[in-house]
Amino acid sequence: MKPRVHEISAYLIALSFCWLLAFHREFRQGFLMFVTGFYSMSPFFVALGLIMIGGLCLSIFHVFTKRKKSVIEKFLMGWFIFGTSSIVSFALGSEMLLSRSPTLIIFPIWNIIMSIVLLVQMAANKYILLDEDASLAEVIVATVFLLAILIFSDRFIHFSWAMTLSFCIFYSTTIVFLIPWIIKRIGVKIPITPD
Repeated sequence: MKPRVHEISAYLIALSFCWLLAFHREFRQGFLMFVTGFYSMSPFFVALGLIMIGGLCLSIFHVFTKRKKSVIEKFLMGWFIFGTSSIVSFALGSEMLLSRSPTLIIFPIWNIIMSIVLLVQMAANKYILLDEDASLAEVIVATVFLLAILIFSDRFIHFSWAMTLSFCIFYSTTIVFLIPWIIKRIGVKIPITPD
């Protein structure tokens, strides 16, 4: 089974990203430093920052439209997901290494695997973003669950931004596989399953 990313997954990752930009000063400062080329206006990092911002905006935009994604849009959204997953894997791996905490190791491992799969498929020009549209009901339910996860992990447990984002990426990328399984069990048909 070739891993694929539904537009709702990209949307949920983008929403998690926006939450952290709004509520975590350290994350916001790091992202601004990255976008501005580490204050040196390095063209390479500025270009990466613009790709990330473009992918972020498109991930939110496409979940509310029925328009097909162009190759460039899929490219930007793919690199946004890859960049976010790679950065959080590195940050969380460093955090766990320093704290020597083996708990919750599944999240950075999942992010690393997703990053590798995305990179290999994008390098082979096999875009893994599906053109299937999510229904408004699916978007609302997935958003409510994501907000519950964000509030629980960020506000009640006080996870670091890296652990919170890693947890949200895990949820966002597995929901497409979990929902069809749940739907089969209860016998309801919702058009969210990947090909």
